Amino acid sequence: MKLRYLFTAALAILAAASCRPDINENSTASEKAALADQLLQDGDAEQALTLIDSALDSEPSSPDAPVWSITRGESLLDLGRRDEALAVASRYTASANPVVKSRALFLKARVEAGSSPSSALNTLAAVDLENLDSYRARLAAELCREQLNHIQTGALADYRSRGWLELYVLLELEERNATTGDYARAALYGDEIDRLYPGAHNLWGRPDYGQPETASDSWIAMLLPLTGEGAVYGRQVSQGAHLAFDRFSEMHSDSPQLVDFDTRGDPERLMELMQELADNPSCIAILGPLTSSSTLNAASIAERAGIPLLSPTATSGSVDNIGSPVFRLVVSAGNQAAAVAEYAVRHEGLSRFAVIHPYTSQATGEAEQFKSVVERLGGTVVSSQGYQPGDTDFRAQITAVKAYSPQAVFLPVSAWDAVQIAPQLRFYRVEVPLFGTSGWDDDLLLRHGGEYVEGAVFTVAFGLNSLYPETARFVYGYNRTYGQEPTAIAAQGYDAAGMLLDAWAQASTPTRSRIARKLSSMGPWYGASGRCILGSDTETRVSWPMMTVVDGEIIGID
Repeated sequence: MKLRYLFTAALAILAAASCRPDINENSTASEKAALADQLLQDGDAEQALTLIDSALDSEPSSPDAPVWSITRGESLLDLGRRDEALAVASRYTASANPVVKSRALFLKARVEAGSSPSSALNTLAAVDLENLDSYRARLAAELCREQLNHIQTGALADYRSRGWLELYVLLELEERNATTGDYARAALYGDEIDRLYPGAHNLWGRPDYGQPETASDSWIAMLLPLTGEGAVYGRQVSQGAHLAFDRFSEMHSDSPQLVDFDTRGDPERLMELMQELADNPSCIAILGPLTSSSTLNAASIAERAGIPLLSPTATSGSVDNIGSPVFRLVVSAGNQAAAVAEYAVRHEGLSRFAVIHPYTSQATGEAEQFKSVVERLGGTVVSSQGYQPGDTDFRAQITAVKAYSPQAVFLPVSAWDAVQIAPQLRFYRVEVPLFGTSGWDDDLLLRHGGEYVEGAVFTVAFGLNSLYPETARFVYGYNRTYGQEPTAIAAQGYDAAGMLLDAWAQASTPTRSRIARKLSSMGPWYGASGRCILGSDTETRVSWPMMTVVDGEIIGID
């Protein structure tokens, strides 16, 4: 079978997440390197670098050391250390080992992409994709598409003869001609893609060849159960989404319309509507369906039609494995304590912490996570004290932590507990910075915390009394529009709609493929729900939105 067919098939398969080995003092260099590679794929480049350095130090002459060194270079690049990454790549680009050579060339191309698309493409053309794992093969294809987007149309043909780049050159030419209205030429390129690379359009999408779409002709469908089973949740999502569209239209002279399609909670009707929307070129994206099972069922039609589909409420990780153009909104629920720890150590320069927390599973978990990250960053949790939920006297806990002279206190507690603990800390002369999680994000903090919470730093998430501006504006607007308090599901509908609208606005000529590509490259979204991402996308934990109290007011920390 020809290489192009092998590659097209390989791109449809996402790398399976491997089980992470337990790393201890007896772990082998290979085990450390394997975990480092997984951490790198998960977005934790700093920890990956630490582990891969340890592997190289313990077995520098291992036959696998060149591959480990390239993993180290990838970690350096993700940490912004481009020159060091390039030095690593250059050391192995002429290796006789085909795997090492391809990995090194791919790393070199990634470095070059920051300054010279042509250089990056020339280097990519020398990469043998069969010698990359499926994760890096997918990244190589995405990097190729991204760099081709920066090449002038007249120069694109030069890259067609460069091995595996041909498919992506054809896709780029097809889309550019469709965008400029040369539908006959776009169709010719599309036919050639179907002949040479069967299935490529299912993976990457196909631009529309019909009449040119103007913004006013394009609309986004909302596919939810507005009656029947699940309607109580569908209507909440719908109200949040329509609020987002109404606000967008107030600020933009031209905006898409949101058109409701009621599935009535019927799986057969869902599939009928999906096919109807897929066949309608004016529908450029779909907000919905509601559940994971419905999203998975609808995904096959969305993939064939290349129409972006974003579920605001699906929870199954199986949706993430589908890839573009099918997405789900994920509201971050964990890692708040890690984000606070990183901020306190890296931005505030603190190293000695105390923790006071209630004996609940969530707070205990956050206390453990905070300690773990602090210690990884070189700090220490000198004392961790718990209390029973409902307690109001914290003298014993405060006396215990005071004995260790902490530089700051982490309180993964509710706003109610925070406004009771903070004055008692001051009373017992523990006058240090305070840090918290989203439990603090409540107007109760300002009404009762006063001077005792001045300077406190905490993360935010959705809540009716949230002080976070995005959430507060949404709650106010929703209440004013619908005369009722919004739910978290309504906030997710609002944020999913916001993501689609942002992708629509970024696309110079909104089409299905352009919106899908914008969604694929979209980073964290800070909306009414707090910090949101699409599917299995990973970002550094410090990207959580944070707030602080200054002069009795809540302000965001950039």
